[in-house]
Parts: sequence; C-alpha cells; structure tokens
Amino acid sequence: MDTPLTKIFRSRALKKYACGISTGMIPLSSIHEVFILLDSRDENAGDCVSLVNEFFRSRGIRPDIFYIDTGGRRNKEKAMLTDPLYTFQKKDLNWYGRPRKKILHPFLEARQDLYIDLTSRCDFTVRFLDTAVPARFKVGCSQQCKDIFDLTVTPQDSSAVSSPELFRGISAMLLTVK
Repeated sequence: MDTPLTKIFRSRALKKYACGISTGMIPLSSIHEVFILLDSRDENAGDCVSLVNEFFRSRGIRPDIFYIDTGGRRNKEKAMLTDPLYTFQKKDLNWYGRPRKKILHPFLEARQDLYIDLTSRCDFTVRFLDTAVPARFKVGCSQQCKDIFDLTVTPQDSSAVSSPELFRGISAMLLTVK
C-alpha cells in the first residue's frame, strides 16, 4: 500500500520528468529510432523480440529493446534472463519507484521517434517511463494508462493475449498511419 508521502513524491516526479515534446501519430517513414519496453516476466518476450527486430530492421529502423524486472526474489524463476544494461531492475529504483538519475538521464537525453510499451502493466515505474521517455509517438496496451499514449491497443481479455500478438496488432496499425 502506498503511503501519502510516497504518493506526493510520485506525483511530483511525474510532473517534473514529464517530457515536454508534443506527441502525435507519425508515419513509419518518419521514424528512425524506436524504444520498446517489455516485461522480463513475460514468457513470450523472446518471440516478441524476434518479431520487433524483423519488423523494424526490414524498414531500416533501429529498435532499442528494454525490459523491466521490478519483481521480488520470488518471481525470479519466472523472469527471463536479460542483459542488465537493458533491464530496469528493482536495484535501479529509488525508494518510491523512480529510476535513479544515473540510469534515467541517458534515456531522457535520447530522442526517440516511437515508444512502445508492451508490458500491460501500470505500476508507478512503468507509468513513469511511459511519461518521461521523450518520444514523438507513444503506443501502449494498458487501459489504465491510456491518457499517456497516442495510440492504445487493448485486447478484449488482456490475460489471454501474448506480447507477440499485441505487437502484431500494433504493427498492423502502424502500417496504416499515413
């Protein structure tokens, strides 16, 4: 349960680090770099990474794939082994869930054209990343955080849809944006 002090600090962090870039739908022809966020506990993350790489590299777009693994030790056996340089871990967060400044600044300085959140989570850390990453076009699949995204893809039953299926839906929609 979040304490009132935690809520205050989280609210301030979301306001302070909100990217000032005006966002909106942009066509694939204008996209050069993509930031993808996956959940390391997703058992289909490996298949999704293959789809992401195939889709974007065939169009000359560089995908940067990052993972979030903020679960406790009990969930480690479910988590996929990921490169620590490309994974937001619990040790990389401060006491109220914001990524530490040394981890955060490289992401805030990089300008991404497209940000895709395939986590289906809306905890504070994911919401913070969704808000803070400076991208011109933001896509997500969480109904709770839909106010952050320019395009939200939500399945009828979120527990029955895998991340590769979500990415297929997102990529089909990206192809239609002109």
